[in-house]
Amino acid sequence: MGYYDKERVRGFLHNQDGIIVNDFGEEVILRGWGMGNWDNLEGFMLGTQSGFGLFEPGKYAPMGRMDRGRSMDQILRETCGTKYAEEFWKRWRRLYLTEEDIALLSRRGYNSVRLPIRAGSFLYEEPGITYNEDSFAMLNDVLDWCETYQVYAVVDFHAATAGQSGIPCDDGVDNGQHLYDDEESMERMFLLMEEFMRRYKDRWIIGAYDCINEPISMTPRREELTPKLVYFYEEMIRRCRKIDQKHLFLLNGTQFSSLTYFFNHEFDPEYHNWGISLHAYEMVVPEVASLASVLRTCREQKICLWMGETGGRNEHAWQTTMYEILAEYHAGYNLWCWKTVEGAGCASILNFNVPDEWHLITDYAINGAAKPSYEHAQAIWDSYLECLAVDKCKENTQYHPYLLREGDFEIPAIGYNALPMDSHRGLSDLPNAAGYRLYDRFELVYEKGYHPEPAGFAAPGPIKHPRDHVQLQLGAGEYASYTIREKETYTVSVTYCADKEVKVQAAIQGETLFEGVMPPAGEKVTSDVHPYFAYETAPNTLERFTLGTVTGEGILKIEVLDGCARFGQIVIRKSEK
Repeated sequence: MGYYDKERVRGFLHNQDGIIVNDFGEEVILRGWGMGNWDNLEGFMLGTQSGFGLFEPGKYAPMGRMDRGRSMDQILRETCGTKYAEEFWKRWRRLYLTEEDIALLSRRGYNSVRLPIRAGSFLYEEPGITYNEDSFAMLNDVLDWCETYQVYAVVDFHAATAGQSGIPCDDGVDNGQHLYDDEESMERMFLLMEEFMRRYKDRWIIGAYDCINEPISMTPRREELTPKLVYFYEEMIRRCRKIDQKHLFLLNGTQFSSLTYFFNHEFDPEYHNWGISLHAYEMVVPEVASLASVLRTCREQKICLWMGETGGRNEHAWQTTMYEILAEYHAGYNLWCWKTVEGAGCASILNFNVPDEWHLITDYAINGAAKPSYEHAQAIWDSYLECLAVDKCKENTQYHPYLLREGDFEIPAIGYNALPMDSHRGLSDLPNAAGYRLYDRFELVYEKGYHPEPAGFAAPGPIKHPRDHVQLQLGAGEYASYTIREKETYTVSVTYCADKEVKVQAAIQGETLFEGVMPPAGEKVTSDVHPYFAYETAPNTLERFTLGTVTGEGILKIEVLDGCARFGQIVIRKSEK
């Protein structure tokens, strides 16, 4: 299981028949976090304005007053003056992402970082071609830190010239995708990427270039613009390969990087060193069927897959299930986003609070309130910078065990391994009533007292979590397997219910952990609030049975030899060894 090991962060990364390997032929699966807001700001993660609600596909909408870096820069200039603004962004970028951020990410067990950049930060939006040397110097520092702490950097062209997505994160002036219609803007993007190739062609710590973020999203012009995106990718790689023959390119599909059908031919004909960057959040069902189309494309083209953006606030069950499925297919993941304002509504490791008087800036910008004086506004923006340091942030440590499968964590019983095919066996001759993982022939049943809303009749509002209320029913001869990556000693337990005694065998890496009888166990129906989602009930309480104590990572196999039981969770506790 060494494909996550720091020792493998060495040498350029390559696509090798659909698997990412380093210069030494070792497989590397990238897992890490994205550094949103560092160079490309997004209002909803900074305590200002979302901007997504402004857009109705097909209807023109200018940018919001504080929903992206471009508009935040305008407000900064209005409130603080141009000279202050020019120096402020230099300070911002060096305080938002520091050496301690990269060091912490590495210490927590991640081997990669996604660096979203804004084209306008590196290529001045002026006539002619003039590069911002301060931005390149800033990036050089980050790459040096990545080498020091053994973290691959994925340079993400998040905001292309003129805007490629039609949503706030592309830093465009509106919800149009002007990159494809504006010949000059596309040429400037090619020139910028060529400059990156010249400067960094020998920097192996850049694991890949992520190109280009969520192109052609939320627009009725998708079918019209997709051929232009294909041209952009083909021409981009053709020109870049004249300078840089070593780096891996990861290409994004359309519609929030989810539609990948047009990757049906060779995009890097000379070097075949490319793959697909897929984005998926908790709205996507965590099963192989959800990935079938892109996995088939990758297999046909012999290219690698990387889930370049993912997350979901407090979606631990979804995350630990989906990311392990990805690993089984040699694909890594990158969560959005490493550092955000408290309450941003997305997964994040570090959270900060905005200054007490920040509302004076947002009230002026968004609600038309009085503008603070220049001096007062500068003091407020200065105080914002003071909030960004790692030691001023709260660390959300609860994510790490579920993402890494180390420490204290739970795996949903229905989140069993997908591969190899003999890692699980169901014997039911009917599809399960829960409508999840239908091809595996398991009985997946809703817990006692839980009645999901009928398909097509879901009430508006927050995402519901019916899978949190689904149990895996195993009868005689049925089994399921689960990967555990904890390297030290830990206990393995299960939560379950059974009407009668059930004979069970549990093994890790073929070594018997437990073989014997589990007693009858009940199920306590609860009306308690869900621990993470205040708008729904918690799962029912099941009995917990300890299978044994283990040292070292491995694959746990649980098989019912006689009888029948319904399992809720696999519980791993390093703290109870």
